[in-house]
Amino acid sequence: MNAPAELSERPFRAPGRLRRALLLAVVAAALGPLQVLAATPAGFAAAPVNVEPAVRTIDVNLYRPGAVAYQFTNYWCVPANAQTMLNIIYATKDRSRDTQARYAWHIHRLNRYTYTTKGNDVAGWARFLDLWVPGSWHYLDRSYDSRMAAVNAMVESIDRTGDPVGIVVDHGGHAWTVLGYRATQARGSTTRTIEGLYVSGSLLYSDPRPYRYMSLADFAVRYTRYHESQRAVVWEGKFVIVSE
Repeated sequence: MNAPAELSERPFRAPGRLRRALLLAVVAAALGPLQVLAATPAGFAAAPVNVEPAVRTIDVNLYRPGAVAYQFTNYWCVPANAQTMLNIIYATKDRSRDTQARYAWHIHRLNRYTYTTKGNDVAGWARFLDLWVPGSWHYLDRSYDSRMAAVNAMVESIDRTGDPVGIVVDHGGHAWTVLGYRATQARGSTTRTIEGLYVSGSLLYSDPRPYRYMSLADFAVRYTRYHESQRAVVWEGKFVIVSE
């Protein structure tokens, strides 16, 4: 009976294979929480992944504060918009009546046609701007069979030159300035879709002043085919712009 008593007093030692299994279990239990903490440290959020939007918006607007001129007479819409365009191009703020009167005198003498009224045509407007804006690109009066072709030409000119474009609205009876545009482009595509235009006018209460964004549908209400009642002109029935 003494032998069992002696055995019970010895410290327990597990067999070698069992000891290794127990040791691995202890190590795994100790490392497990550390591995989780290392993967997601407490108090830290995962860094956001920047994903390019499926459709991006392109927004171009040449407007400068203080650049948009008001027309001082009922028939100076072309000189006033020429004044605005030169202010945009040269980063000036000359909106004086004296300057506008001088522009009106000059443009009237550059008109393609002679008028019984004191108004001006797009040829005189383009020739005047071309004298004031030197360089390899030249302001010309341009006409298009479709409104969208004219809009695309406006956007192309603004992108290429960084200068505004003149247009005639209300069947050729009034002048506006196009300052920019808004377009959308799908990711991976090289094609843009024009959504609308930034426009400015010279009449104090009835025009977009100092500028306004107009959807193509709203723009189409005012931007109409040219018509002149006094005579047949080269722009008859066309969509007309003054651009480089």
